Amino acid sequence: MNWSQKSVTSGNHRAAKPIRVMHVVRTLATGGTEMVVRRLICALDPTRFQQSVCTLVAAPVSQPPHTICLERSAEKAAFLVPQLTRLFRRERPDIIHSRNWATIEATLAAKLAGIRAIVHSEHGRDLQTMGPQPRRRRIFRRISYACADRVFCVSEELREFYCEQLGMKPDFFDVIPNGVDVRQFSPNPRMRSQVRAKLAAGPHTMVVGTVGRLDPVKDHITLLRAAEVALRKGVDLKLVIVGEGPQRAALENQLSRTPHLARRTVFTGESKNVADWLNSFDLFVLPSVSEGMSNTLLEAMAVGITPIATAVGGNREVVEHELSGLLVPSGDAKQISEFIVQLAASPEWLESLGKRARERIVTQFSIERMVNRYSEMYSGLMDSERAHSSAHSSVKRDSYVRDLRNY
Repeated sequence: MNWSQKSVTSGNHRAAKPIRVMHVVRTLATGGTEMVVRRLICALDPTRFQQSVCTLVAAPVSQPPHTICLERSAEKAAFLVPQLTRLFRRERPDIIHSRNWATIEATLAAKLAGIRAIVHSEHGRDLQTMGPQPRRRRIFRRISYACADRVFCVSEELREFYCEQLGMKPDFFDVIPNGVDVRQFSPNPRMRSQVRAKLAAGPHTMVVGTVGRLDPVKDHITLLRAAEVALRKGVDLKLVIVGEGPQRAALENQLSRTPHLARRTVFTGESKNVADWLNSFDLFVLPSVSEGMSNTLLEAMAVGITPIATAVGGNREVVEHELSGLLVPSGDAKQISEFIVQLAASPEWLESLGKRARERIVTQFSIERMVNRYSEMYSGLMDSERAHSSAHSSVKRDSYVRDLRNY
């Protein structure tokens, strides 16, 4: 990521003094939430916003300017409110923006530190937070949300999930979908030819690929099973898995049982050239068992690659089934393999879905739309009407705190 990338502006408004926003995230290692933060740092107008980042855990990747790491253990949980409160009092940002369960304590710390505005957002769930939440966690979420001036999710599905889990009304949460740079992620015939040549993929080879952290929640095992079935049914297939993570050994072990697929599978490891790999694909498969709003799905569709995605989380809000891609039940290797076979036999259908996929992202999920929403939110918290907004918000928060007695 180029930290000097030109920012996306929202209108001609110029603030007399930049709004100081501190993003609080667990880490800036590779991941969807982390990518959103990096994109915001690049894209928000620097004349209007002065951004910094607080991470809990160090990451072996380049960090944006003004990053503070608390150097906490990646494995051992700790109560972070005192340390975060001291940090916020020292740095004095105008806005604290925390993300997901890992940094939810930042809302309480920001309240104790007297920060002017507090934002918390939910970007997805892992295997530990997919199902019903323990009562103690639900109570702490409600308290933390009550400390925030704005709470939002990246998909409608996430909003519905937390409303159901916490017994809260939908209007308490906003929804701000993720966005992608449709110029960076766009069809590139020259790069497509170059990468496919390296893969030894012929003109009739179906290159099936996926991009994402090799994590159990991404369910790459289901993709391997689907690819193996499609290969047995005669599809000239090449499988490309872009990403790294703790599931790599398990995936390689699974492949060792199917040598014919292993010979046609490429693990790229973590890559900085995701757009290049995407351009080499004919089909993008996202087999996750849970998603907030997948950045890699948005990127693949922006490149014009037909997606097959599980009908979970925000995937259903991005992919219009049989219009801009295909949706399948989670864990359904059989249905994924059937779609691979059908699309391999119908290049016209494959091309049509890919074109509509790009159109969908350009019109609904561009980075400009996302950045404008964040810009409006941050500015709205600081404008002259915030006093009234805060008073109204405080009444709502007090009512939620009182509700805890009967929860």
